[in-house]
Amino acid sequence: MKRAGAVLLLAALGAAGQAAAQTSIEIRIDIRPAREILGTLTRQKWDPTDAKVLEDIPAIDLSIRDSQRDREVFERDIKAAFDKETRVAVFDFRSVREQADRWNVLVAALNAKSAELSHMAVSRASALLPADRPVSAKLVVAFSFGLAGLADHIVARNPDGGEIVVVDLARAVAYSEGEPPEERLTRLARLIAGQAFRQAWALYRADSPAWKSTDGAPAPFETFLRTVAAAGPEALFSVDEAFFPLSTWLKDLQKKSFNDLQRAAESLAQSDTELERRVEVLGEMKKPEFARRVGPAGMFMADGIRQAAGPDALKAAMAGGPHAFFEAYERAAQKNKDLLPLSKLLHEKLAATSKPPRKP
Repeated sequence: MKRAGAVLLLAALGAAGQAAAQTSIEIRIDIRPAREILGTLTRQKWDPTDAKVLEDIPAIDLSIRDSQRDREVFERDIKAAFDKETRVAVFDFRSVREQADRWNVLVAALNAKSAELSHMAVSRASALLPADRPVSAKLVVAFSFGLAGLADHIVARNPDGGEIVVVDLARAVAYSEGEPPEERLTRLARLIAGQAFRQAWALYRADSPAWKSTDGAPAPFETFLRTVAAAGPEALFSVDEAFFPLSTWLKDLQKKSFNDLQRAAESLAQSDTELERRVEVLGEMKKPEFARRVGPAGMFMADGIRQAAGPDALKAAMAGGPHAFFEAYERAAQKNKDLLPLSKLLHEKLAATSKPPRKP
């Protein structure tokens, strides 16, 4: 097994009724982009030929295209890392060069522990997936530096199938200086697990009758429930493990997220009698910004179900579809008073649209 491209395949077996389902998540770790960038930045002088070598690495080429800048900007910024008088425009390699010793140590450690990192990420992603139907997902994770913008990673489709996630190591472990190496590994494993789960969870929902509408296009409220219930479990990976249970340590955020959920529900309810407004609301719900707005409430709901009834209850709620997810949270909120109850409007809409549970 090559350290720079370690592949781990973990099968998680589960049963539903009389049938067993197998989930396989394959994660390949690619250290080369980070290693090549550091090799360039640790030279005594800038070598123009290095830029061409870097641009031919798929993950780096992807990061340039994702920035919506041309290669000349990338080349100018990596050259600026060697000249403090030159302003960095988009790709900040100067700060990476200034801490190159620190990053070389980290990259060497990741190279040695890539198989362990993959194992940790696959285990975490698989643990949250319902096990009633098979899912097969592939993910390439490329470690790099100097991504444009503020995000610590970008995601794109791989030409040969699956997804590639490019992780900016400097940002991904920005607040971990002084932490033991094991903690940094755990932090990165959680980030990778979140991306692996997101892909596998989407594949699961696409194949699950409980997540499909039997009446053609889903009704607006059904779309609303589906968006929240789909985004919630994914968002669990975005919060540091030190803040769980969320309802105990993030009370203000819980309150804000449920206020946002209520406003979204009210906006949807107001569109029931106005066709023009309904078209507008449906258009808004299709945008990624809507999922980001209601996702935090879904996250608190997912963690609330898990805290009140256990991990298996959460996976059962996820397997049951959007209605089952919301109904499971209502039961959890009755049991755990730290959890905020759903609003009267949401409760009534749920009751009015409840359907018998589907068979798996």
